[in-house]
Amino acid sequence: MSELDIFTVNDNFVLLKNRPIGRNIIVSAVGVVSVVIFFRYQISNGFTFLLSDRYDGIIEVSILEHWYNFYRGKSLWYQTNYFYPVVGTLAYNDGYFIYGLIYSLFRAARIDPFLSGELVSIAVRAIGFPAFYFACRRIIQLDWKWALLGAALFTINGSAFLASNHQQLLSISFAPLLFLLLHRWIRALMEGRNIGVLVWGGASVLLLAAYLMTAFYMAWYCIFFSSAMLIAWFAIGKPQRILRLVALVRQNSANVAFLLGLAVLVNLPFLSLYLPKAIETGMHSYSETLIYSPSLLDVIQFNFLFGHLQEVFNNYFRPGVPIYTERSTGVPPALLFLFTCSVIFIWSRPSSDANDQTIIRRTLVISTLATWAASLHFGSLSAWYLVYNFVPGAKALRVVARYQLFVATPVIAIAMIYLAAQEKRINAFLLAIVCTFLLVEEISFRTNGIALDRPHELARLSNVPSPPTECKAFFISAARPEKYLYSPTEDGIYSHNADAMLIAEIKNLPTVNGVSTFLPPGWNMTNPNDTSYTERVQAYAARYGVRNLCNLNLKTMIWTKSR
Repeated sequence: MSELDIFTVNDNFVLLKNRPIGRNIIVSAVGVVSVVIFFRYQISNGFTFLLSDRYDGIIEVSILEHWYNFYRGKSLWYQTNYFYPVVGTLAYNDGYFIYGLIYSLFRAARIDPFLSGELVSIAVRAIGFPAFYFACRRIIQLDWKWALLGAALFTINGSAFLASNHQQLLSISFAPLLFLLLHRWIRALMEGRNIGVLVWGGASVLLLAAYLMTAFYMAWYCIFFSSAMLIAWFAIGKPQRILRLVALVRQNSANVAFLLGLAVLVNLPFLSLYLPKAIETGMHSYSETLIYSPSLLDVIQFNFLFGHLQEVFNNYFRPGVPIYTERSTGVPPALLFLFTCSVIFIWSRPSSDANDQTIIRRTLVISTLATWAASLHFGSLSAWYLVYNFVPGAKALRVVARYQLFVATPVIAIAMIYLAAQEKRINAFLLAIVCTFLLVEEISFRTNGIALDRPHELARLSNVPSPPTECKAFFISAARPEKYLYSPTEDGIYSHNADAMLIAEIKNLPTVNGVSTFLPPGWNMTNPNDTSYTERVQAYAARYGVRNLCNLNLKTMIWTKSR
């Protein structure tokens, strides 16, 4: 019987789980189940209510629809149909490049914009599962069972679930894929395989460039963490290994130079788009980032299966803090405990026994602890001050607590190292309980982040009539007649502007409205109910020379020629 055989015993179909085909089926099945668990609410409600809400969710769909317009030749890649006529408006928010590519495939299949956006999130999460699994197998050489458990934990991660109303944060799925490609590139370099150096190095460069154009937070975190790993590896690696790597880089200088040139070339669009906007907006202040950096208490997150524990925890340690905030990005207690045990275990091995794999694991530990600690604040003190002032790109990050969503990746991998090492020392039944608890503690019952009413939004969108032919641009003169989503202040900022963005992309008609992380100079289009609103719109139009401007009343769904 061959390695790939499947056999029958007593007419019962049996798969040998330690045979490749059986293992692949198990891994695939667990991957599907993990993704289903993460999107269980949307699946169970028939995709009527989707991730996010009619603010952030519609903004994201608007950007994705922009890419669909670009691929159909209706838009320039850097120019959205909102914030008209300012140039390079894509740079006021994340670019969603990879998301837009996937989205356009669904839209080309005639799937509606909202469902297409949700399917993008599912596809992105599905990419993360095998990427994490193979990264654990190849980089830290975990047995397949522990790589599988790690991939499941990574995919159903409770903090990522809580933060998924900001769907660009699900791009953490690309991080293990990038690390896997980088590892293959380093291996090719160390083994002197020139073709491998070019192939894996080129793939790494292209993915990172696409990642930066998709979701800056997570892409920047990858660069930040990788830089820390390189510094840590040089710090603890044996001198001969370092000298060998330097020698190999010299020997492959032509290939390395080609990859550096490729990196510059493929990142020119990102740099040319975002650097001018960074200078224009000034990015975020340090005081703002400090507010959104995690405290030591934010390191632990009780997910909503144990939500009452999070409430008790908050009431005891920080009364008045809501059960969920932007800083609710921590690690569940059991996983954090195993991570701590693994850190001690990895460093307990004698230095004389440190082989290449031990060096990699220690490097991973140092990088995780150092960068994680740097993101924390202790009162008004934080090492992030140094990162903010001296690391390029750090000033573009507002919610520093999102780094904990990223750091969950190495935390899970490191925790799996400890479980793998203790597998033969722990009773199998007890080990099964531990693994089950690790999975269960990631489950969240919070559904507030799944609030985009797809049938309602599709109906509203279909009720928007075609604009008059003489209209070359438009603004929203009255917001939709619905109750406040959060508060009058937020509604006055988001409601009409988000709707304008999507209508502009769907109708392919520019709007002077819009809302984003950063805003164009002179933009002041909040609160359409204020008597000064029309004057502010007209002042903006005059400043930028907008002609043939129409307005759309979202209460009556009537277009009117304005000027």
